Amino acid sequence: MNKGDVDLDAVRRDWEAHRAKFVDILDIRLESLAHGAAVMRMPFREEITNGVGAVHGGAIASLCDTAFYLAHASLYGREEDTVTAEMVCNFLAPARPPHDLIARAKVLKAGRRIVFGEVSVYSGDRLVAHSTLNFFNPNR
Repeated sequence: MNKGDVDLDAVRRDWEAHRAKFVDILDIRLESLAHGAAVMRMPFREEITNGVGAVHGGAIASLCDTAFYLAHASLYGREEDTVTAEMVCNFLAPARPPHDLIARAKVLKAGRRIVFGEVSVYSGDRLVAHSTLNFFNPNR
């Protein structure tokens, strides 16, 4: 399958039907999908906060990784094996109630084996995290 030839509705349906249990625990939801991009929502809940009442950094990093996975799948399809090779997540501000977190993922370079991109995470209008990621496609 060539990048850009992916059926986005099929990716969405397959992800909804087979998403990881960990994603369900965090209640991460796919909002929109385009070729090379995904927008996801993680509702604010007390269960995912740290000791000072902001969303835990590990939950935010998981949101970034999941959002970029869907941006990747929008180009390569869900059947493409991939793993996160590198992820840097910069936390820029605390994500406090009452806002859900919105992650905007974008593939910046879609290579044959290495896929590079970024995710920006917002709480309301406030940018709370920015992540860069490399995914590795081992079977290409």
